[in-house]
Amino acid sequence: MMTLPFRVHIHLGAHKTATTFIQNGLAQQHAWLRERHIAYIPLHRLRQEFTPCFWELTNGQAADPVALMARMRTLLLANIEASGYKVDDTRLLILSEENLLGALGALYHKGVLYPDLAKRMQYLAEIFQGCEVQAFLSVRNYRDFYASAYAEVLRQGWVKPMDQFVAKLELSGNSWPNVIAAIEAALGAVTVWPYEQFRSHTGDIISALLQTEVGADFLGKQTVRPSLTQKGLAVAMACRDVLEPADLKKLVNTLVDNVVFEQPDGRIVLGDDGGIGALEARYWGELEGLGI
Repeated sequence: MMTLPFRVHIHLGAHKTATTFIQNGLAQQHAWLRERHIAYIPLHRLRQEFTPCFWELTNGQAADPVALMARMRTLLLANIEASGYKVDDTRLLILSEENLLGALGALYHKGVLYPDLAKRMQYLAEIFQGCEVQAFLSVRNYRDFYASAYAEVLRQGWVKPMDQFVAKLELSGNSWPNVIAAIEAALGAVTVWPYEQFRSHTGDIISALLQTEVGADFLGKQTVRPSLTQKGLAVAMACRDVLEPADLKKLVNTLVDNVVFEQPDGRIVLGDDGGIGALEARYWGELEGLGI
């Protein structure tokens, strides 16, 4: 397969760790990036063909995996040009796509975080074989990550009580060190930052991703995407027995996008049952062990 003529920085997510904020911000900096010979493929364009091909590859559906990976490289070159950059003028390509790790559906249905991660990262390494690649990952404290993931997946129409979701979670097996180890085994050292430090270290984080110094306000101001609230969750659960899944999906998304609940309503939070409370100390201990 051809060797891509530039360095590649892959921002893998994780989900619910300001990935959309970074993606939207980079999409608004097209002229600035082009002046510095950096190409960024917007997420919507990446998900038109490249991401579906990656899912086909990692799900074992590709009749000829080698040919599909070659096609994916060609797609990247075409996406660079279609995004307004020049391949011959690009020294660094930024890919930001959390679904390269997997999907939150497995966490919701099986309680397992990114179950096929090792295979996915190995395929990613093969796609970029011969290239200089650096992976980037943000992690988040488990209690908030699980709650945010639960609220997000409800938007797909899979509405089940929170206690059932929590009971299925593999609390001991799901860990960021395991995720980081799987990425490192395939792609080499990964740059990691805690979501909790993103706002106070935005400039440093994006500077590392772009390999160019930027200010803290580089990504600009953006509207925070709303999430399902506790009242919204109560409404959805009350309708589970009278609505079909498709209608439940519409209801949840209507509650998220169009309905503003007044205080004392708040974001969805997980209780302390099932060992959830102990995850806070574990998370910060893991960060210290990772040297973050």
